[in-house]
Amino acid sequence: MIDEPVGVRAASEVNQETSGNAEVLLEAKGLARHYASRGPWGVERKTLAVEEVSLRILRHESLALVGESGCGKSTTARLLIGLEPPTSGTVRYRGRDLGSMSRPELLEFRRRVQLVFQDPFGSLNPRMTVGGMLGEVLSVHALAAGEERERRITELLGLVGLGPEAAERYPHEFSGGQRQRIGIARALAVEPDVIVADEPVSALDVSIQAQVLNLLADLQERLGLSYLFIAHDLAVVRQVADRVAVMYAGRIVEASEAAALYHEPLHPYTRSLLAAVPRPWPPSEKRREPELPEGSDPSELPEGCPYLGRCRHPERDDDCSLAIPLLGERSPGRWVRCIKS
Repeated sequence: MIDEPVGVRAASEVNQETSGNAEVLLEAKGLARHYASRGPWGVERKTLAVEEVSLRILRHESLALVGESGCGKSTTARLLIGLEPPTSGTVRYRGRDLGSMSRPELLEFRRRVQLVFQDPFGSLNPRMTVGGMLGEVLSVHALAAGEERERRITELLGLVGLGPEAAERYPHEFSGGQRQRIGIARALAVEPDVIVADEPVSALDVSIQAQVLNLLADLQERLGLSYLFIAHDLAVVRQVADRVAVMYAGRIVEASEAAALYHEPLHPYTRSLLAAVPRPWPPSEKRREPELPEGSDPSELPEGCPYLGRCRHPERDDDCSLAIPLLGERSPGRWVRCIKS
């Protein structure tokens, strides 16, 4: 059975309940991505990297996809932007299925949905100046030429807080935070609707993380962007996400408005992620040590609920091993994959 898109029950209800008449820009339904490999003695194995993932990104909103390393977040991002074909399921941009798009339509899609990579150095060409990289993007999409291209390059650098002199420099001459700003400028060059940010601050110092997140929030307000933030730390996306979807072992296990999820998480995995967030310890309060379950191999998940082997839910019982729970709506806008929550 395929779950309904995160946060919505049916297409006819989106405008009334979830989006307030906001346009659905990017939608995935029933996405799955399986990889085949060979184990010991040549035995073929199938790894379920992503399974039954459904979500929607609305105009001018930020959706955060959060989970530990290896849970399928980055694979989901690659499926959404068309870098990999799904094993099953569909991705739609403004109602159009990526699988049925013509070459001109795909070129327009790749312009309107951009990716900001995790590694701010590896994603930049070390042999090209910053101006050369930005100018190449403008030329490929026939957006500017000549003096107009130079003016646009200066404007893009200004949007991300860099001066015009940066256009003549190479990536190795910049700090990590500055390189990530260059990556953001490159994404903005084609005037996108949606930016998929794959852990855009995980490789940066904490103080620089705040600067980049503030920049992204400011750009969203000024340019009307929509974001999909990929992160493994719930604290990172707390100030920028409108909605949060929590992913575990290739499946979304909880999704809701950000404020509700942080105030009262429903799934035991979400509670573990929040317990792992460092917080101040006032002397007047007793220090609370987080109770974090040990990790498990995604290729050797238990029968039934994938989280069963790590779950510390007080009502956990044998029913949890009977079948994989469906993503059900517990209250308006709050979805969880747990039969006990």
